[in-house]
Amino acid sequence: MKSVLSVLLLSFLALSGCSHARNEDQDGSLRTTGSITVDGSKLNYVVEGKGKPCLVIGSSVYYPKTFSKKIREHLRMYFVDMKWFAENYAPENLDAVTIGSIVDDVEEIRSKLELNTPVIMGHSIHGTIAMEYVKRYSNKASALVIIGSPPQWGNPVYDQKAAALWETASEERKGIQNENWGQANELSRLTGKEEAATGYHMASRQYWYDPGYDARWLWDGMTVHSELTKHLFTRVFANYNMFEEPFAIPTPVLVCMGKYDYVIPHTLWESKYVSIPDFTFVLFDKSGHTPQLEESELFDQRLTKWLTDKVGKRRRPRLDGESCSMAIRITEE
Repeated sequence: MKSVLSVLLLSFLALSGCSHARNEDQDGSLRTTGSITVDGSKLNYVVEGKGKPCLVIGSSVYYPKTFSKKIREHLRMYFVDMKWFAENYAPENLDAVTIGSIVDDVEEIRSKLELNTPVIMGHSIHGTIAMEYVKRYSNKASALVIIGSPPQWGNPVYDQKAAALWETASEERKGIQNENWGQANELSRLTGKEEAATGYHMASRQYWYDPGYDARWLWDGMTVHSELTKHLFTRVFANYNMFEEPFAIPTPVLVCMGKYDYVIPHTLWESKYVSIPDFTFVLFDKSGHTPQLEESELFDQRLTKWLTDKVGKRRRPRLDGESCSMAIRITEE
């Protein structure tokens, strides 16, 4: 799993710290691009679609490629860079980069974009960050969508779950992946986007339902700051357990996982959590790490139905001792 770790691993307006440009796509929908500044770093964003505002944290380059045009008919999606993907990153003391500081960055992004209780969405480690954000700022979000994200990382539970799921993979898949790991020394000569794209491709048998899928195109145009991503996975989220400390959030939560994601195994998640009274889990049977791309039509159906059911409805806080209603949805074979 060491190689997998490597993988994972407009001028400004003075008052708002934000600039943008607007244009129309071929289908006539409005598209906005721009940037905001956080601690001196320039974070680009892209806004696409219509409907309920949805803040997608992570990358303004990578993540728009993973979602369908159809979902943009239901959500106005704000794709925003985090610092590790920032085109212009202002280096900072990495010892000061913590879960708390990253969550504060997300709040600053939301505030500068003037988003009032948007849906908060994150994929992979960004979904974990999104959960940490909602723990602290539940009144700032109408709903939380987590895709392919770990509730535990860098600890024995993660290691055990990942190893156990990988044992269930086909011998063909494991054999080809082992051959790829034999070329892992290639990664030591690479940094930034090249390191991320190459490592991600080398681990394709663990990331994708289609073991031959070449996802390097997703990294085109990306900026990756390796020193920050390595810090994120090896220190910030070292020995991480999302549910180690007690918390309670009223925000409805949707967790989407792929059955063939061997890097972030779906078995890390339980079927219910007392901390989350309104919890929905969906397992996509023909997806790996990125179900919004691998099973886009089914993903869109599940997400839009969940949004219709959950977002906008008034919910009273759960009283002490009151039972919790948990919704578990598993895709059919």
